[in-house]
Amino acid sequence: MILRNYIRFNAWSIIMVLFLAFSLSSCRDDNFDEPPINGVDPSLTVNMTIDSLKRFYQDTVINKNAIPVINQDWIISGIVTADDKSGNYYKTLVMDDGTAGIAVRLDQSNFNTDFPVGRKIYIKLKGMVIGDYGNLIQLGGFKDTSSVPYSVAAIPASLIRNYIVGGTWGHEVLPYSVTASDLNNTFKWQNRLIKLDNVQFITADTAATWADQVALISVNRTLTDCYGNQMLVRTSGYSSFAGHYTPTGSGPMTAIFSVFVSDKQLILRDESDVDMFGARFVVGTCPPPPATLASIADIRGQYQGSSTGVAGALKIRGVVISDIGGNNLDSKNCVIQDGTAGIIVRFTASHSFALGDSIEVNVSGQTLSEYNGLLEVGGSSPSVPLGNATLLGTGTITPRLVTVNDVIANMSGTTDTWESTLVKITGVTFSTPTFGTTTNVIDATGSALLYTRAAATFNGASIPSGATSVTSIVSDFNGLQLSLRNTSDVQ
Repeated sequence: MILRNYIRFNAWSIIMVLFLAFSLSSCRDDNFDEPPINGVDPSLTVNMTIDSLKRFYQDTVINKNAIPVINQDWIISGIVTADDKSGNYYKTLVMDDGTAGIAVRLDQSNFNTDFPVGRKIYIKLKGMVIGDYGNLIQLGGFKDTSSVPYSVAAIPASLIRNYIVGGTWGHEVLPYSVTASDLNNTFKWQNRLIKLDNVQFITADTAATWADQVALISVNRTLTDCYGNQMLVRTSGYSSFAGHYTPTGSGPMTAIFSVFVSDKQLILRDESDVDMFGARFVVGTCPPPPATLASIADIRGQYQGSSTGVAGALKIRGVVISDIGGNNLDSKNCVIQDGTAGIIVRFTASHSFALGDSIEVNVSGQTLSEYNGLLEVGGSSPSVPLGNATLLGTGTITPRLVTVNDVIANMSGTTDTWESTLVKITGVTFSTPTFGTTTNVIDATGSALLYTRAAATFNGASIPSGATSVTSIVSDFNGLQLSLRNTSDVQ
């Protein structure tokens, strides 16, 4: 009897358990318990932007071997804009947080399965290092001292999860529309996804393989815009499209902007970043891009001691203070001055702007360089197309009334404050009776070369008897010289 009751009790218990299990199962809220399709972001507080991080490096680095360790509890976050799926990036991830972009070196292949383009990631920076390779700023795991200069080593695969935490997936990644002149600001745009409209490969690099897929060698191909601005498209021999052919037409290109020393480079993520099916253009025939007015002093202030691209879409206005009729300067050169400074504009061909013309010149995409110490815009490739200059009317520049010593003092520094501006010196004498290449002008304070070009229309002409003043352009040819415009400058 006891055994029968026990069996009956156990059978009833089993039935109740099964009923409860079925009931609980049928009442489950599947939508509530399933994780979000696009994942979740970790509970990490972002306290540093990528732009601020890059500026920290720029402001604190002492030399290329420094590669500082980050000791602060900083956390950055951003969206992955380039991964290693196509093989054109190798063990390098690129991310952007809206303020800037940065490259992160990982000692792991095929990381795109974890950190693909469009995924949000968080990086705990403490213990990582920051440095640059050919001026391209990078994050990594430690300082590699095996060669000089030292370099940023990739984060070991076993430690990646200590630093990088994945967040939500599927974020839309859109490029920044820029011009070639915008990319002169390499600090701002490096490691960012950009889009250039209306570009094409130079003829020699059309219908050519992107890289050497057989020898597995990276190759540079040269891209140009309609204004003659050029940059390199660098492709790895390991990329999935290395053996494919470059387009023969023109159109937009999307890429990660990179730098190597002074080279500007574009790195494709894959071939879908290229949409160049339009007709080819003739370089130099396009209208200048829209530009913002800048002072000549601001343009001069961008020069960094070597060939420097003008940063931004800019234009300048000034009055022509050189005289093309006197032929005392190259026919492609035009000296203009505004209320702040003066500069030589180097055109692609001989111009016809006359003394006193008021002109506007679009200098977008141009370069600033020195010719024997004299600063020019367009002095090195590309020169300024004549179509970039517009005649506005006429104007007047009143020369500074100065002494020779004043001119010397204002041309002794690195800024050459009075270079390419008009001055007038009174109470002078001349070292020769005729205008020539060795004539000096002398006043009570000093002496300066009053240079007359051999091809000038007045070379060898007599200096007016009794002349005591000279008006001239302050110039430079490995040292101060004054440049006459015509004989009426001497009175």
